[in-house]
Amino acid sequence: MSSTQRYFAPIDFKTRFPALDGLRALAITMVFARHYGGGAHGGLLLRLFNDVRTYGWIGVDLFFVLSGFLITGILYDTQADSKYFKRFFARRAFRILPVFYIVFVILLLLTPIFKYEWRWGHLTFALYLGNIFANFDLSLYGIFSANHPTATVSISHFWSLCVEEQFYLLWPLVVWFIRDRIRLIQVAAALSVVAVALRFAMLGHFPLEIAAYWSFRNLPFRMDSLLIGAILALVLRGPNADRWQRSSKWFFLLASAGVAAIFMLPGQAAVYWVNAIGLTLLALASAGLIGSTLRSGSPAFRLFYYKPLRILGKYSYGFYVYHLLFAKAWLGFLIFLAAKFHSLAIAGLIALPFNFAITFIVSKLSYDLIEVRFLRLKRHFEYDSELVEHKHAFTTK
Repeated sequence: MSSTQRYFAPIDFKTRFPALDGLRALAITMVFARHYGGGAHGGLLLRLFNDVRTYGWIGVDLFFVLSGFLITGILYDTQADSKYFKRFFARRAFRILPVFYIVFVILLLLTPIFKYEWRWGHLTFALYLGNIFANFDLSLYGIFSANHPTATVSISHFWSLCVEEQFYLLWPLVVWFIRDRIRLIQVAAALSVVAVALRFAMLGHFPLEIAAYWSFRNLPFRMDSLLIGAILALVLRGPNADRWQRSSKWFFLLASAGVAAIFMLPGQAAVYWVNAIGLTLLALASAGLIGSTLRSGSPAFRLFYYKPLRILGKYSYGFYVYHLLFAKAWLGFLIFLAAKFHSLAIAGLIALPFNFAITFIVSKLSYDLIEVRFLRLKRHFEYDSELVEHKHAFTTK
């Protein structure tokens, strides 16, 4: 793997790309830093870190593009399968649902202790519709404790899981109905343009704060991020896969330059243009990064093939689900350390790595003790091509 692969052949869903786990590690680290990295502003390095970590939400966009890439590859390659829908949805359920619903079970068990104040609106998250209903009531993103405020639970990050699950329910129908690779690319591109148009319409008819919130957390406005990943999967399955893969680095560099230019705009202008076209540019940059990572021996491959990153990436789904749940408790721990050491910077240097390590351990235990048991059930839903070739598809994504 030290030398760069000369020719990049068209891919299929049974090909394993281990460096993609490294990309997942990057995405989850960015999200973690966004949620927990703020507070200390003293000194140049701390100010620089705080400025950079505010853009950690980009990690969610990277997850979106990666999901669109992997899921579309599976759907396109298995569209002729004898049990296309049954096998796809069963395998998705074994990967996604256990961790998600275990969280709700644990919270219900903790309710008598912490007196959690459940409302009917919280049920919409269990149905993967919470991102829609929470637009009308932001308090649904929290499950409040009546007797221990620091035990209040945050599910504000579940909006992205809702967006992805809605995509997983709808996109298989489109792929199955259209089938043709070129037409699918055209449809994905057209729908991406629709998403941009919808964001412009929202920004043009509502106050910026409301428009930005709605356009950021709902599938019709965010489908371009998933669909650009889908387009990448489809072009890399065609006869010009090598050329498209080699072009990936330029998509990454040019789109990243466009994003950086938008980020440099002042205040409200930056917010407006990020939501208008910046999200699409981020998706293009993410697709370029993913495409660059696929070629063995490339600089991106060597970076994201680094073993610690691959290990973290393996547990990234559970890490994402668990990391923000008890954010108030972690904030309380940070405040306690700051008072003890009379320094928020020192408190952060202790609390953040400790928080990260604990979340990683919980995620690993969750995967090894629970998730893997459900993943093994995928063998009962193997695709026709797997049964013939005895070659299994992705087990973790």
